[in-house]
Amino acid sequence: MQTASTSTPLPRTDPDARVRRGKPRSAAHYAVRRFLRQRLALVGLVIVGFLIVTGFGAPLLAPTGYAEANLMEANQFPTRAHPLGTDTIGHDFLSRVMYGTRTSLMVGFAAVGVALAVGVPLGMIAGLRGGFADFAVMRLVEIMTAFPGLLFAIFLMTVLGPGVGNIILVIGITSWVTICRLMRAQLLTLREQEYVTAARCLGATDLTIAVRHLLPNAVAPVIVAITLAIPTAIFAEAGLSFLGIGINEPTPSLGKMVADSASYIRVFWHLGLFPTVAIALIMLGFSFVGDGLRDALDPRQV
Repeated sequence: MQTASTSTPLPRTDPDARVRRGKPRSAAHYAVRRFLRQRLALVGLVIVGFLIVTGFGAPLLAPTGYAEANLMEANQFPTRAHPLGTDTIGHDFLSRVMYGTRTSLMVGFAAVGVALAVGVPLGMIAGLRGGFADFAVMRLVEIMTAFPGLLFAIFLMTVLGPGVGNIILVIGITSWVTICRLMRAQLLTLREQEYVTAARCLGATDLTIAVRHLLPNAVAPVIVAITLAIPTAIFAEAGLSFLGIGINEPTPSLGKMVADSASYIRVFWHLGLFPTVAIALIMLGFSFVGDGLRDALDPRQV
């Protein structure tokens, strides 16, 4: 007697499915995923994106040029024709705020760029070479720390004079200390790793080790520091312009707008409110993004 043998067909499998499921993910993938899970960071990213588009797109988006004025329409409150009103000489205030935002963002990005150009090389020299180089760099850092940043910036601005280029240079050379210390601390830790010893055994120079091995591994905390340094630079520019030694007319500046509104704020409230709100949004947006990047780039986070 023969029994019919029944065999269950094996499920068909995609030969690439197992490979796809087991495909390793990069650290950047997990960092982006952690960043997107943070609501405040996303809010900050939206705010920063809106301000960048509004500021740098001001020549295309603004109703008028920042220097166009009509004395017959001076000191108007917000209307349909002028959504943010006009100032004391008839400038459309929406256009002025947009161009002032562009000035603030330009100063913030450029000043942090100057700080990076000074702080990163000095921090890498101090952290990688050690010895006399570390001693010299840290003594320079201590000298810069001894001077109050704002007072030192005021002194330099009185020597150099007002202007966008001068204020970028002054803020940059007074804010590199934090980045230098951070880079030095990162390299002091990373230079003891096994891959650095292996690179030295293979004949790599200090410059090659710093650029190809150490800098990529130290870039995460530096990115966070940059994000938090940009609003600090913008706030410094607003403070210097408020004091009258930063950016002068006809170039619009949010800090200068707030300073000019001091005499009229009790009556023409919009002259001080809208530039202040713009500064607050810049600070808030970059702070949220910086906090989100700090958590997203932390490998200890799940």
